[in-house]
Amino acid sequence: MMKRSSIALYFATAGFIAMGASPAHAATPSPTPSKASDVSASLANDDVDLQKKIDAHIAKYGGKQKGKNQIEWPGTTMTFPIPKRHGDVSTYARAHCAYGNYCVYEHALWDREGGRMQYFYNYGKYNLENYGWPYRQVSALENNQSGAAWGFLTDEYDSTGRYLVHQSRGWYKADGLADWRNDKATHVTLTS
Repeated sequence: MMKRSSIALYFATAGFIAMGASPAHAATPSPTPSKASDVSASLANDDVDLQKKIDAHIAKYGGKQKGKNQIEWPGTTMTFPIPKRHGDVSTYARAHCAYGNYCVYEHALWDREGGRMQYFYNYGKYNLENYGWPYRQVSALENNQSGAAWGFLTDEYDSTGRYLVHQSRGWYKADGLADWRNDKATHVTLTS
């Protein structure tokens, strides 16, 4: 009985092969994409998204692109976070506030979503809306100027009379603006 079923199986398989069908195990599997090519494609998408953001920002608010992720105006530069890949997830590196600058951040410094950072390096008064900050969106600051320099965040449109949102001397950092001061500033002023 065993011999008869083996012979029947042999002829059935030969018949399928003769008709153009091949056994399932004979097919060569197509190669699967490697993780490296997946990550490269994702990084390329992140780069394209970043460039689209910068192009749209310049079209609306002016300025000149500086490097891969910055827009520059006289006296100030905005930095967009660069996405970094960790497996299948993009994270954003926090932009550093270099010495001599007064920096404002879109999100609190511990927020892993990153967000824009804008640094100011010339004394004067700057309207944040002119650089594309939606109304009242500053959540953190760093005054990395010398000790004699002052930085002020003000709300020029506040009807309560609390126009001063925050003031600081050089070498000061607020990881997150608390209470009523968060997302209130409309202007930055730098003086000595």
